[in-house]
Amino acid sequence: MRRLLLTCCLLAAPALAAEPPASPPPAAPAAPAAPRTAWHLKSSPHFEIYHESSWSPASISLEMERMYASMRMSMAMFAPWMIKEKAKIYIYASQDSYLNGEFAPPKWSKGLAYSARKTIVVYDTGDAAKLKAVIAHELGHLYFEGYFAEKLKYPPQWLNEGLAVYLEDSSFPEGGPWGRALAYFPEARRYPFDRFFDLKIDQLDSDARIADWYLQAYGAVLYLYRPSQRLQFKGLCEALRSGEGLQDALWKYYRVGGGKDFARKWGAWLQEYSRNEQAGESGGMRSASFNFKPVQLSSFTFTNFGSKR
Repeated sequence: MRRLLLTCCLLAAPALAAEPPASPPPAAPAAPAAPRTAWHLKSSPHFEIYHESSWSPASISLEMERMYASMRMSMAMFAPWMIKEKAKIYIYASQDSYLNGEFAPPKWSKGLAYSARKTIVVYDTGDAAKLKAVIAHELGHLYFEGYFAEKLKYPPQWLNEGLAVYLEDSSFPEGGPWGRALAYFPEARRYPFDRFFDLKIDQLDSDARIADWYLQAYGAVLYLYRPSQRLQFKGLCEALRSGEGLQDALWKYYRVGGGKDFARKWGAWLQEYSRNEQAGESGGMRSASFNFKPVQLSSFTFTNFGSKR
């Protein structure tokens, strides 16, 4: 099913596609039926990479295998097929050819994920880091949405997008801007969790609030999916996939009693996380002089969340 990332001018995160339509999305064939695009195939152990340009993006096969190695520990529990089956990645040479290509994407999309076909579709901007980030985000949707689709379900928006952003940020060897922004996320801009978990992205009225929603979704997943809690996270997702309510599932696997209790425990964790990030203590990956300034990443723009100069 389709996923998208929306570019916003001043402060934005990738916008969310609507939940799956009643009819299935167009299939992503192993080799496009319509010969509108001359695809070149490059295979790696875990991916079939179709690229439009005669020359593939630099070291793309190697980069994808590195990404696979980092994702496998996190996502194989949701998509065990990723170990033996290859996902397909279609990379258009430009945004124009992407928008006018076989997959007929929405004009505002940066990428598409077809979980039933184990296929994602993106385009190359010439920026390797940006391309990797978009691919990581779309692979996250591919693996996670496929897991829920096994029970004819769709994951909660905050969980689906939060996990995709988590994987996107993990595509940066020394950590990406989402993790840095979270350390400076002011309390005044956070949503109350008893409202946040049910909040839909199309209910937000500004780019700034969309960005806050994405950052909070990422922060919630980062808290729930800590290395020591991987099995708890899988249990939570399994419960939600089976139709249990979020409040019951959070209590069963995390002993969290609803949104207010989650906000209290998450807030305490975030306070410690922020201290470590700002002091440069998170695995030696941050600088003590780190200053989070506006940066352009995959398809959105961050702004300063209050870090001191």
